[in-house]
Amino acid sequence: MATPLPRGFGLLHGNRTAAVTIGLLLVAAVLVPVLNLATDTGSPLHVPTWVVSLIGKYLCFALLALSVDLIWGFCGILSLGHGAFFALGGYAIGMHLMREIGSRGVYGNPLLPDFMVFLNWTELPWYWRGFDSFPFALLMVVAVPGLLAFVFGWFAFRSRVTGVYFSIISQALTFALMLAFFRNDMGFGGNNGLTDFKTVLGFDLQDDRTRAALFALTALSLAAAYACCRAIVASRLGKVLVAVRDAESRVRFLGYRVEILQAVRVRVLGNAGGHRWRPVRAAGRHHQSVRVRAGEFNRDRHLGGDRRAGDAARRHSRGHPGQLPEDLVYRRHPGIVAVRPRRAVHRRHPAAAKGDHRPDRPAASATPSRRQHQPGRGKHSAMSSEVHARPEKHDTILYLDGVSVSFDGFKALNRLSLYIVAGELRAIIGPNGAGKTTMMDVVTGKTKPNEGEVYFNGGIDLTKLDEAHIANLGIGRKFQKPTVFDNHTVLDNLELAAADSRGVFASLFFRLTAVQRDRIDHVLEKVSLTGQRHRPAGALSHGQKQWLEIGMLLMQDPDLLLIDEPAAGMTDAETEATAVLLKEIVRDHSVVVVEHDMAFVRALDCPVTVLHEGRVLAGGSLDVVQANQQVIEVYLGR
Repeated sequence: MATPLPRGFGLLHGNRTAAVTIGLLLVAAVLVPVLNLATDTGSPLHVPTWVVSLIGKYLCFALLALSVDLIWGFCGILSLGHGAFFALGGYAIGMHLMREIGSRGVYGNPLLPDFMVFLNWTELPWYWRGFDSFPFALLMVVAVPGLLAFVFGWFAFRSRVTGVYFSIISQALTFALMLAFFRNDMGFGGNNGLTDFKTVLGFDLQDDRTRAALFALTALSLAAAYACCRAIVASRLGKVLVAVRDAESRVRFLGYRVEILQAVRVRVLGNAGGHRWRPVRAAGRHHQSVRVRAGEFNRDRHLGGDRRAGDAARRHSRGHPGQLPEDLVYRRHPGIVAVRPRRAVHRRHPAAAKGDHRPDRPAASATPSRRQHQPGRGKHSAMSSEVHARPEKHDTILYLDGVSVSFDGFKALNRLSLYIVAGELRAIIGPNGAGKTTMMDVVTGKTKPNEGEVYFNGGIDLTKLDEAHIANLGIGRKFQKPTVFDNHTVLDNLELAAADSRGVFASLFFRLTAVQRDRIDHVLEKVSLTGQRHRPAGALSHGQKQWLEIGMLLMQDPDLLLIDEPAAGMTDAETEATAVLLKEIVRDHSVVVVEHDMAFVRALDCPVTVLHEGRVLAGGSLDVVQANQQVIEVYLGR
């Protein structure tokens, strides 16, 4: 039987600090007013009214400190704009108190506050209307700063503004609002602000009983805010927020809308106290310019003899006589790419290469469901030159045609065409800078291609979608470096990856079902981490982190898994176990593996595609590409 996971809203159970904090606030809410009102002024137990007011102000600022602590200390975002959100709430209630003065002001104007009369205003501004109602004012206390925080956070995080840049623009927001509100012609009292309040709901603000009641309400509000923060932290939403702090990219590729989560946390915590712009990345970010692995080719011209050796320098050579048919050009018409001829040939289809006399292939059958096991899936039945035959789009689970990506003039992908059918296990190899990682970036929405088509499941255009949308469609990605949530347990990592609604409220009230618990147990067993379920992910070995990340993909239950260097940094035993794991996974999923370890690729026993300078160089079985003269030259730099 699966061990129940921690419940999100067990606020005080097992948490002594939370219980003591809330208890002290509740005691203060009762004891301080009693000692102020029920004791004589000469008694040593008496709490003077000025102390009640002072502590009440401290409690108000504690609300602000609580929100800053949660968003900075817990979520890792240094916001310098919370003073603005806090002030907007204060202005909202202050405007109501000014309207409540009415004709009791110095100038006796029943409609305009005294400072407006002094500045010769003749009518009340439109944004002051409605503040004579206390419920409306309370609504504005929440709505105005909340709306500003959400809109500000949405645009900032949608544009991927984080770190010190977010801190700077949040401080600029506060400064801009201060300059605006301090102008006399804005109607907020200028530098003097809103002053000389007299009553609230008809109660005299100078009365000791009113001040004691306000103190009690403030203490209770702080206790409620603290309990709310504890609820958020303990829920799945809180775990997601920590995950965003620790590994934002992984959260995006699990299918969460990170910009919404970040905007909501700025909005919520601020209250408690189209076209996607993307940063331009250097080409080295996509092409592992600092990675060096030698000996994928030995000097004896065989692939992978030393298991892990160095990439040799590469030559920019083209047009070798031994190159594969898909790279040959029909001599009578330069620029036409040759593919193997088929029975059904459209007038716009590429021409066949001269000298290619192989027979036509029958038309491909409809793509089978990935849940329907096909004999020979992931084996040599899917191998040989079929890798390079161009299937129809509707027969593929992944279809890339003519995809190009440039970074400042450098072509990371150069009209790349690659096709993966349902239920296939494909290994992709190539020297550093070949475009392997960029290809995965394009498929998963991280990088938009300059040209070309990228389709999923026969008809879904991936070039128009972002990472979260693509992940929710059924594409899972594992990164080169194992990317897990180090501050969460193995169990929490798998829980966050579980296929379910990714919305804010769904995450806040999420509870694991019995089916999901069984699924977690099954995945833990499959990736050999059953005994590590309650261990922090950061304490796992490198190989175990690799397995955990694969397990997180399995929890997403995707149709297509993109696995980037799963054997990197593993021991021989772990590498062998990983190969067995991937061959087991392909029974129910399509899998694309990028790898440099040729012994591992051989253990996968699957078709191999070689990339070079952003395009397909060769393909077939590992033995075929090992013997390919052009591949040898690329690796050895001849």
